[in-house]
Amino acid sequence: MRRYNPKEIEAKWQATWDKTGLYKTDEDESKDKYYCLVMFPYPSGNLHVGHWYNFGPADVVARYHRMRGQRVLHPFGFDAFGLPAENAAIKRAIPPAEWTRSNIASMKKQLNMIGAMYDWSKEISTADPNYYRWTQWLFLKLYNNGLAERKGGLVNWCPKDKTVLANEQVVGENNECERCGTPVIQKDLEQWYFKITDYADALLEDAKELDWPDRVKTMQSNWIGKSSGAEITFRVDTPANYLLLHGFEGDSEGCFLPKLKASLEQQGYKVAAPNLPNTDKPDAKEQAIAAAKAATIDSDTVIVGHSYGTVTALRLVEGLSAPVKKLVLVAGFAEPGLLDVTLNFESTTDWEFDFDRIKQNAKEIIVLRDTSDTIVPSERADYLVAKLNAKLVDVKATEPHFCGADEPAIFNASQDSLSVYTTRHDTQYGVTFLVLAPEHPLVPKITTSEQQASVDDYLQAAAKKTELERQQDEKTKTGVFTGAYAVNPVNEEKIPIWVSDYVLMNYGTGAVMGVPAHDDRDHAFAKQYDLEIRQVLKTDNESDFHSEGQLINSDKYSGMRSEQMREQILEDMTEAGYAKERVNYRLRDWLISRQRYWGAPIPIIYCNDCGTVPVPEDQLPVVLPEDVEFEPTGQSPLLKIDKFVNTQCPKCGKAAKRETDTIDTFVDSSWYFLRYPNTNYSEGPFDPEAIKKWMPVDHYIGGIEHAILHLLYARFICKALKDHADLPFDEPFTKLSNQGIILGPDGQKMSKSKGNVVDPDDQVGSYGADSLRLYLMFMGPYDQGGPYDFGGIAGVRRFLDRVWNLVMEFQAERASGRSAELHNQSGKLETQLVMATHKTLRKVTKDLEELGFNTAIASMMELINTMTKLRGELAFINAPDVWHEQIEILVRMLAPFAPHMSEELWHELGNDQSVHIESWPTWDPELIKQDVVTIVVQVGGKVRGSLVAAPDSSKEELVELAKAEPNVARHLESKKIDQVIHVPGRLINLVVSD
Repeated sequence: MRRYNPKEIEAKWQATWDKTGLYKTDEDESKDKYYCLVMFPYPSGNLHVGHWYNFGPADVVARYHRMRGQRVLHPFGFDAFGLPAENAAIKRAIPPAEWTRSNIASMKKQLNMIGAMYDWSKEISTADPNYYRWTQWLFLKLYNNGLAERKGGLVNWCPKDKTVLANEQVVGENNECERCGTPVIQKDLEQWYFKITDYADALLEDAKELDWPDRVKTMQSNWIGKSSGAEITFRVDTPANYLLLHGFEGDSEGCFLPKLKASLEQQGYKVAAPNLPNTDKPDAKEQAIAAAKAATIDSDTVIVGHSYGTVTALRLVEGLSAPVKKLVLVAGFAEPGLLDVTLNFESTTDWEFDFDRIKQNAKEIIVLRDTSDTIVPSERADYLVAKLNAKLVDVKATEPHFCGADEPAIFNASQDSLSVYTTRHDTQYGVTFLVLAPEHPLVPKITTSEQQASVDDYLQAAAKKTELERQQDEKTKTGVFTGAYAVNPVNEEKIPIWVSDYVLMNYGTGAVMGVPAHDDRDHAFAKQYDLEIRQVLKTDNESDFHSEGQLINSDKYSGMRSEQMREQILEDMTEAGYAKERVNYRLRDWLISRQRYWGAPIPIIYCNDCGTVPVPEDQLPVVLPEDVEFEPTGQSPLLKIDKFVNTQCPKCGKAAKRETDTIDTFVDSSWYFLRYPNTNYSEGPFDPEAIKKWMPVDHYIGGIEHAILHLLYARFICKALKDHADLPFDEPFTKLSNQGIILGPDGQKMSKSKGNVVDPDDQVGSYGADSLRLYLMFMGPYDQGGPYDFGGIAGVRRFLDRVWNLVMEFQAERASGRSAELHNQSGKLETQLVMATHKTLRKVTKDLEELGFNTAIASMMELINTMTKLRGELAFINAPDVWHEQIEILVRMLAPFAPHMSEELWHELGNDQSVHIESWPTWDPELIKQDVVTIVVQVGGKVRGSLVAAPDSSKEELVELAKAEPNVARHLESKKIDQVIHVPGRLINLVVSD
């Protein structure tokens, strides 16, 4: 009998499948489609068993659905750009392109060993210009629709390599560059971003309907971090002098002006509030000249204009030679058309303004609008905001048009301030300090001379920490006092302003209010620096800072429930002009530019005359030069390639420079699944007809380590393409599954340094690819992984040997023409065989639908045990047709798991076409209903055997079956059966006597 030789069989069938094109994608649209996709790998050069753990089981899923009669797309490709290729170029003096292509060739050779049904005609490499042409197109599509922008932001910066690093490229306890080991610092740089934040709500809400693991959806929800709360404004004392300009027919004693002037002077500020000329027929130019003579205007000046006074203020600022500190426009306008047409300002006022100059001459512009104004229409404020890029503050004035004697919103808006986002504004009376991020723009403005040295030292230390470390550091919080104070708007208390690196500039407003009695972090900070801890909430659970409760020490709100007070105080603070309702997100825009070489060039040109100019679509791709000298200078070789950097402006034709940053590789992988259905399409990144035929992906399989970045980015890109490129869907992956992690035999993460890496090539050489495929799926639940056990794969190989031998023995006996004596139980044995096969088929089918690979294989192992046992009782030759049918079902069930051996056995059984284009077998529901059970047989209370029978077998039938069992019969010799104890479905006990 021929022995199982996987080395011979696997090479044979891999060559045959390739020659016959067995795995060419079926495009027959009369069949239901099934797009099965694995997350494509980085071409590192060698596969490890972790790769097999992703690719092998996914191939089983694809094969199973093909046998179910579906047209299956199961493509493969390579995420080929990235930093490792640059590191290799430096260490090995190999060009990144050459190193990458060599690795792809090596990996493809190994991938073919798996026996997967990949259609290599649909292969993708993201480093191929035919691919990254469309990555650049994607950048331009987002840029032209306002979803890509260049702006400043904090990044991880390697001062030696002079490049931005992702968080995962910062390693070690000292936050060192992965490439060179230099300590990384935080640096504020102009970078390119994708505005993923525009889709925060859609990403959050749409995830709820996805057939994804709850863990992944929770991780994405937490990363987006949506919360509803309040943005509260705190006044800050900084150097300033004030110029207050009244409105039509007004003077310095009208409306809020006397109270505002007195309050500011009480704070120690110098205030000018001149009576302007011709208030009944105002001329803004004339009034502006008068105002300029009445006050000292410098870089610390705050100009407040009310009603027509805003027109005067605009004209005044327009004519300045240097910028003022702030311009506050209260109930203002900059165009005619008021409700009261009798005022006829058109006859006295020139309404042509140089808004660009006004913006240049005011460092900050605030527009205050009264939501109950009966004089100036609300759209006048919208006009000002649009023209001046101003901050709009909506409040309900104490009297319409801000004509009350006391209008606190104007007082708050006219002073320097900082905003804080909070979800617990019910604890506002418990605020005893504020904390700013080290990068907050107010820090250098408010730091006192006494504290300057301490603050500078702290800022330098903070710059050496990565943002991730600042978020995750659970050590004692550090900070430094700025010397400045802010005013808590609810009680006018002065509270100290600190700086601490646990506050991030990119989250919220870059400032937090310290409520140490009701927040763990604030409490630790207050204890560290001996700051006041004031309780204002008696919580329902005294051990929980965060629970609800009853307000105390909170002025008029004391006694309220926190839920009620939160709503009431927000309404009150909003009316007073120092708070507004706000929805906040943890999610930040996606930083996509890298100061590295091996990536797709960003298709942007910089022209001295035209500014930032996108590369025209018909000039794509901007090809990455490959003939570069990659020296370890820390700078991209692109900077040294004049023919790449120097170009012409597409608009004016003058000399210009290309952007030398490259695109983050996460952009490459954010859309690759759209390219697979037609990799040769040349009219766009994706073929609309192929997309309709195949997308979205039916089942996406990959590691949970990509739960946040890759999966979130891919969802964002699809939503953007649906809005701006006619993509007919906005969720790319209908179902998602995550495999676990394969550990070394020692239970530790595989690592060359630990010497616990398992080479799949060695395992294939010893046991065969089918054995390795089965072992990786049999070792435990697919989403859990576990340590690699060399003994485990040997056990799986023994199972395949048993399957092989069973088929070979059947073929040999059938071919021999021998006859055998019929067993008196042949009919029931045949039924047991068929029932066992169909029961297993039902179980394997159900398990495959749920990725229960380990239990599916266990069921087939159990079936082999049953077949082997029945083989001793029911000769092949006595029931050749029944055996042949059941063995063929077994081989078809095994085909997705062990494709090479199953193919060989299928042909051995006399079939001509491939088992992999056979239909998946179906079970007989009637046979499943007649399920069988194992009955324990006792003689005199001692176990003497067991038998398989239908669960509804009668006691008499079971006694007869038991008597036929050889070991039972031996113990019944010369005995009399006095009593039969029957436990239905479980036990038959024959009580005997001599």
